[in-house]
Amino acid sequence: MSHLFTESRIGNLVLKNRFMRSATWENMATEDGHMTDKLYAIYEELAQGEVGLIVTGYANIVKEEKPNAGMMGIYDDSFIHEYQKLTDLVHQYHSKIVMQLAYGGTKTTYNVGERVILLQVMSLKWHANARQSDDESGDRLHC
Repeated sequence: MSHLFTESRIGNLVLKNRFMRSATWENMATEDGHMTDKLYAIYEELAQGEVGLIVTGYANIVKEEKPNAGMMGIYDDSFIHEYQKLTDLVHQYHSKIVMQLAYGGTKTTYNVGERVILLQVMSLKWHANARQSDDESGDRLHC
């Protein structure tokens, strides 16, 4: 069992150990999906507890299509500062953190009509089933 405490890698991501906290739904974000003191405290406690990789609760990517109340959001730039704060908080304990992204899909009560959702990609490697869009920017994927 001692290998659980050894350094590990996922691609280029170096983890201090093999303990991972799976994604959950804490139901503690604000109505608009912003961080709260309770959420910061949860993630700090996980990092203090030596979890090598923390996967956040799922975060909705479209404001109107939130499948559950209290879930985190990441649908516009208003989240940058608080997620930087969260990342810095976790990193001070040498833990890593990644975010689970969620699209409301069939769980939304918002009338989506014929809308197509595109994700902007910045230096991320995507699953083999993702395909690049034909738009002129070349930096969007359909997943």
